[in-house]
Amino acid sequence: MKQKRLLVALLLLLILGILIVYSRLEYDNHNYGLKYILQHFDTFNNTKISFDGFVTEVNVTNHLIYLETAVQPWFIEVKIPGNQKLPQKGDFVEIYGTLNTRDYVTAEKIFINTPWQKDMIYLRSLPAIPFAFFLFYKTWKFSRKKIRFERRNNA
Repeated sequence: MKQKRLLVALLLLLILGILIVYSRLEYDNHNYGLKYILQHFDTFNNTKISFDGFVTEVNVTNHLIYLETAVQPWFIEVKIPGNQKLPQKGDFVEIYGTLNTRDYVTAEKIFINTPWQKDMIYLRSLPAIPFAFFLFYKTWKFSRKKIRFERRNNA
C-alpha cells in the first residue's frame, strides 16, 4: 500500500513539473521582455510595448522625458501626450506606447508611481497584526512539555 502511494505521489510530482516547464516555455513565447525586444528590434519596430524606468531628465518645451531602464542600462526618449502630466526628475514611471526607433517611444499612457505608494500597504496592515495575534492566542496555547502549540479548552 505504501509503495502505491509513493508511486502516485511521484507521478503527480512529475506531472506538476512537466506543467511548470510547459507554462514557462509558453510564457516566454508570448510575453517578451524589454531585453529581448531590444536585441530583436527589427521585428518589434512600430509595435506597442510596456516598460518602466526612472526619469533622468525632463524637457518641458518638447514634452519629452528621458528614462533609464534596468535593462542594459538603456536610456530612452519618450514623447508624452499633451494631456498627460509630466513626471519630475527621479520619478519611477510605467510607459505604455509604440516603439518607433531603438531609443524613442511615443507614449499612449504614462503612470507615475510615487516612492511611498507601494509601502502604504505595509502601514495599512499594521493594525491587523495585534488582532491576528489576539485571535491566534485565543484559540491556541504553547505547551512547554511537548514544545508545540495545542488547542485551548474554552469550556
